[in-house]
Amino acid sequence: MLPAAFCTLARQPRTDGAVTILRLLAASSPNWPEVALVAARDPVLSLALLIAQPLAGDELADGLNSVLRRRLERIGIDLLRAWLVGIGQAAGHDAAASEQTLLQAECALHLAIETRYARPDEAYLAGLWHGFAPPSPDGGKTAAPARHMPSLAALVHDCGLPASLGDALELGTVLEEQLASAHPLLPIVAAALQLADPQWQERLPEAARLTGLHEGVLSSLRTDVGYIVSGHAAYPPRPAPATGAAAADAAATGPAAAVALADDPYRSAGMLGLLTAAFVDLDPAQVEDRLAIACPLFGLHGVPTLLAADEGGILRPMLPATAGSAAALIDELRLRLDDEASVVALCARNEHTTRFVRHGGRSGRSLADWQIARWLGFEGFCCLPLTTNGKAVVALVGVDHEGELDNDLCWRYAALLGAAVRSLRAAQRTQSEISGREAALHQRFHDHLRKIVHEASNPLTIIKSRLEMLGIQRPDDTPLKDELVLLNTELDRIDNLLRSASALPQETPETPRCQVPALLLDMRSIYGDTLFGQRGIQFELRTAGQLPPAAIPASALKQVLLNLFRNASEALQPGRRLVVSALPQIIVDGRASLEIRLVDNGPGLPPERMVDPFSPQRSRKGGKHQGVGLNIVHDILSHWGATLLCRSQPGNGTSFQIFLPLEQSA
Repeated sequence: MLPAAFCTLARQPRTDGAVTILRLLAASSPNWPEVALVAARDPVLSLALLIAQPLAGDELADGLNSVLRRRLERIGIDLLRAWLVGIGQAAGHDAAASEQTLLQAECALHLAIETRYARPDEAYLAGLWHGFAPPSPDGGKTAAPARHMPSLAALVHDCGLPASLGDALELGTVLEEQLASAHPLLPIVAAALQLADPQWQERLPEAARLTGLHEGVLSSLRTDVGYIVSGHAAYPPRPAPATGAAAADAAATGPAAAVALADDPYRSAGMLGLLTAAFVDLDPAQVEDRLAIACPLFGLHGVPTLLAADEGGILRPMLPATAGSAAALIDELRLRLDDEASVVALCARNEHTTRFVRHGGRSGRSLADWQIARWLGFEGFCCLPLTTNGKAVVALVGVDHEGELDNDLCWRYAALLGAAVRSLRAAQRTQSEISGREAALHQRFHDHLRKIVHEASNPLTIIKSRLEMLGIQRPDDTPLKDELVLLNTELDRIDNLLRSASALPQETPETPRCQVPALLLDMRSIYGDTLFGQRGIQFELRTAGQLPPAAIPASALKQVLLNLFRNASEALQPGRRLVVSALPQIIVDGRASLEIRLVDNGPGLPPERMVDPFSPQRSRKGGKHQGVGLNIVHDILSHWGATLLCRSQPGNGTSFQIFLPLEQSA
């Protein structure tokens, strides 16, 4: 669980740093490395970013600035602005304390480098965060439960950093000899504190003993670090402080008179606008990813469960739910919008914040609410209404006691989650509109195809009837009968293709198996005379009687060969020749295949066509020719794992080689 620390921190980010980041983000192309550098100098910003997205493995080896930059870019400009506006500005800014913090961090970093400590950026963070501890939610007036007052070591663990860094932060006063047996990070941090002391010259001997470095080296290091910090601490100038009556007015409206964000119309409007922009035009997966990093920044224990009422009045998760998760279990509850006992349903109906907190083992009015609290891992939960366009949406935020979330926190959470919900709703509407248009288009296409099938069936019926009469008239002509059978088979195939097209995509896939010799003989019988013989072109077929089956449907191979046959018949002049051969088994790319070779002695392909013969190109043939035949052939063969090669020379003919994978035996 991520601790809800950053929404209620009394120690907010450095005002000058936050203002500088907002100014950098105002550029048309933000300088993210500079933004990361500012964040790396601020204890609150650096800690918040690392808790929002914990370190993975040895990610810190890339450098702290690179790590923070990745998180800042993932958050995005609008969400980052919204967060900085939402947490507001500290009432006062102690420049000396800020410089002291940065001095500690830089000293620790340079000492780590000088002593060859393996992870110098950890030393930097230890110096930056030393002395920094998140206060209780009410500023220390009351003792808060441990869960709401996480130790600095716990926060370090939530960042994905090693426990040794937490030890360096929480260790009190110890003797110098005790540090000799401690983890090497501890004496480095202790020495850094000595060098950051105003009387650092007097501390040099102790720092030298802790690090093993010569006092002269430490003195030079401290001087260099002081120069670096004086430059790093310089931010763009702020307006001059008010004086006289203006100063008195400012004092009267200081921390004690701070206005809650929800009651500040200017800040709240700005935050709502920025959050809306942060989530606009995102798909559901992007919304979920942005929430994953935004929720910890706003103090939430991860992404809350978002429930929306469906058309049947059932409250169901808006985001995908993994099996066994709280959202998945809540989905299985089938909680109804009209449930009179559940505070979740009450929130959805009345659009008012409701709460449920368990009291021991008692379930209260609604057993469903009791179970939801257990599944969320809290004593209870707060229901935030996020209703949009009259459609009920509820966010479930886990709490451990009745008064944990005040009105201002509820407003912040509702602002963040409401922006995400609006984006999800917009994505749903867009998808619904797309689905509606696709359904209408599919219906129009289906109706159009039915009309085509109906119109085409008439000439097909006439052709088949004429062929049948021809067979009756010449009952003793056996060769004619064989050709009529082949022609009727092809006509039936055309009829089936037309009818199946109107029922896509329910078409039953054809078996990827083909007897190549038989198919070539059939195609010669059907197309040999029509495409070649009647035009005075010689057509020769050379194939072995027995070849293993090829792993391609017969219809696909027929379409490929018919395209190539037509191209050859249109390109060859009378007296020219096309030779088609089916060759025995060969190995192509490690797979057993057979080859079909088509060779002609025609004019060859144009040189510009040979640059990329299988891409769609404008045809020189004119008429209805679109120049896509070879592209279709190539795509069909590629789909079935086959290979097509083309060789052509102007005036010397063209050859195509088709390598068909063989059917794999069981």
